[in-house]
Amino acid sequence: MSIQKVSVVIPARNEEATIGPVLDELNAAIARLPRYRFETLVVVDNPQDLTIGVAQARGARIVLNPRAIGKGAALATGFDQSTGEAIIIFDSDGSHNPRDIGIFLDALERGAGLVVGSRVLGGSDDHNVIRLFGNAVFTLMFSILFGTTIMDVLNGYKAFVRDVAVGYKHKAKGFDCEIEIAARAIRQGYPLVEVATHENKRSGGKMKSRALRDGFAIMLAVLREGLAYRAWRLFHWRKPNNRAP
Repeated sequence: MSIQKVSVVIPARNEEATIGPVLDELNAAIARLPRYRFETLVVVDNPQDLTIGVAQARGARIVLNPRAIGKGAALATGFDQSTGEAIIIFDSDGSHNPRDIGIFLDALERGAGLVVGSRVLGGSDDHNVIRLFGNAVFTLMFSILFGTTIMDVLNGYKAFVRDVAVGYKHKAKGFDCEIEIAARAIRQGYPLVEVATHENKRSGGKMKSRALRDGFAIMLAVLREGLAYRAWRLFHWRKPNNRAP
């Protein structure tokens, strides 16, 4: 795939303490990739969020999310407003390294449809026992249902071609969006690739995820998307380059 324009979509809610350094690092990374045109979209839920002023001062475009509060809803709004052939998403809390975006874009240029940043390959400073166990269980479930070898499907650092993110109704409102994005890429027949990327400790602010609430939503998303995909595979002969609806 030949990429000319890249949309970086960053969901942010009350991240005024972290969004500045994140965007500074992103802008430095963009300067090292002059072959691409970039747009940076920071999606917020509340027009009074102090994140807005910090992000605008660093050249980001602010997108107000009119949908339900949650990461998935914010990303869906950002995808609708984006214009790039490729889309990159990562968190606004400093846990992901924007300097790695070139690695993701290289994988897309080589033919991947979805590139997942892997903490299994790159390591993490922010894992605890509950998160490790949940990630391992849900990734295993996903791999079995979809027949993949992805090791870290839940990581929020991803890059994908535009077709993965637009043109359909997003069901996921929260962190289950990570499952929905990966499932969409597989249904569309795109190759999935993992690249090593390191996860830092959150640099400030409050964590938005909750283990029980979000874990349950993620499990339901894995089962919903995976069983639907299996049913489609069971009743349709899959031809080369044939894509599931």
